[in-house]
Amino acid sequence: MCCSLLSKNTIAAIDLGSNSFHMVVAEEDQGQLVILDRLREMVRLAQGLDSKGHLDVEVEQRALECLGRLGQRIRSLDASCVSTVGTNTLRRIKNADDFIFHAEQALGFPIEIISGIEEARLIYQGVSHTLEHDQQSRLIIDIGGGSTELIIGEAFTPRLMSSLEMGCVMMMKTFFDDGKIKAKRMQAARVFVLQRLKDTHYSYTRMGWEDVIGSSGSIKSIASVIYEMELAPRDIITRKALTKLLAICSEYKKVKKLDFPGLSERRRAVFLGGLIVLCGVFEALNIETMQVSQGALREGLLYDMVGRRHNDDIRNKSIVSLASRFHGDLQHAQRIEKTAFELFRQLKTNWFGDQQHGANLLRWACQIHEIGRNISHSSFQKHSAYIIENADLAGFSRQEQRRLATIVRVHRGKFTADIFKETHKDMHLLISQLSVVLRLSVIFHRSRTDSALPDIDISVNRHEIFLKLPDRWLNEHPLTINDLQQEADYLKGIDLKLKTERMV
Repeated sequence: MCCSLLSKNTIAAIDLGSNSFHMVVAEEDQGQLVILDRLREMVRLAQGLDSKGHLDVEVEQRALECLGRLGQRIRSLDASCVSTVGTNTLRRIKNADDFIFHAEQALGFPIEIISGIEEARLIYQGVSHTLEHDQQSRLIIDIGGGSTELIIGEAFTPRLMSSLEMGCVMMMKTFFDDGKIKAKRMQAARVFVLQRLKDTHYSYTRMGWEDVIGSSGSIKSIASVIYEMELAPRDIITRKALTKLLAICSEYKKVKKLDFPGLSERRRAVFLGGLIVLCGVFEALNIETMQVSQGALREGLLYDMVGRRHNDDIRNKSIVSLASRFHGDLQHAQRIEKTAFELFRQLKTNWFGDQQHGANLLRWACQIHEIGRNISHSSFQKHSAYIIENADLAGFSRQEQRRLATIVRVHRGKFTADIFKETHKDMHLLISQLSVVLRLSVIFHRSRTDSALPDIDISVNRHEIFLKLPDRWLNEHPLTINDLQQEADYLKGIDLKLKTERMV
């Protein structure tokens, strides 16, 4: 249940972009959103990232101070009512976990890093909810600070998505870092954009679209300048207007001298980079006209949260799809899940508390822990984990996929604490506990039959796990006894003692 600023239905979405940090606060009522507040600060995170992935101290401090201000605005909200995601620059930061730790302290809420494809999906959702609900095929273009997303879809369903490493901040840093505008640099930047778009040209033009929609700051800023210069109607961008505007920019010698009506002071430093990218997209995909939308990634986050609150979580669909794609044994997965949640229920007080995230991870792990069998039975848990961590799973952040992959990777075989090093230290305990529950459930269903299990009693006391099973059932299942003894040896690797007791 949300504790809110105005009502129990207040939710907030925060987009930690490469150029700006955005937050939108909304009130949700039966699936509909009313925007209560918007906050935006130009942090230019990408500007502080060097070629080795290290973030400049001054830029990091600027980001943390911004997060502190955003956190103050939503301090009374419950964590379940806030969704915060990092995009391109946070994907590229070396040792991102360290920055995320300090960022979460400043904001007061968890931060998830999402893939480029997930970013594209959320952008599509945000834009689609601002458009008429028709079946028109549309191409949505979003130019951020570090990347550009291209999505073709119909209604609320994206059909083709890509995320390209080119954004307004990155372009300025690569080609105009000293602030000087030169013809050779303009041409080099244009060629760079066209090369990045080369691989997408065929697949996008083959699928086709009817309308072109642009979103986010760079495109809005370009549309504003074009309108104020009377080159096109409001919220419309044409190829002719872009060509003229780019030609005018080329007449300037320095970026800081760019002075157009409709161009804000804070946008000036990255305006040319966004303009060159958009011109390249228009050229590569032969676009003539674009309509500008007010929706973007943060609105997509809000609608994703609404879906989760109304039992329409896209992540569940992603897991079902993944299991189907790799021909998972659905009946066996259901047996494992049933036993796992019985153990989870008994351990909830001591281990899990009111942990919905833990319950989600356990359910998903049960459903797809064996997908690696489709590659090879030998060490299939490693294949499963690799697929989970590297697949494009709609709705999942990178951290969520890594946590899920870790649980699946350790669901059988040796078990040591260092296997959790790839996950955030705050999650180590939860992941190890969920892994234990899955491992025990797998042991009890080794026969892969529908044979009924006895009542299993499980409890914990600090570093000890106590299993109580009927004496007669154990006598009839010597292989299970052997597996539990082996499991007791494995669990010593994470400082846990497993004791099996017989009930007469």
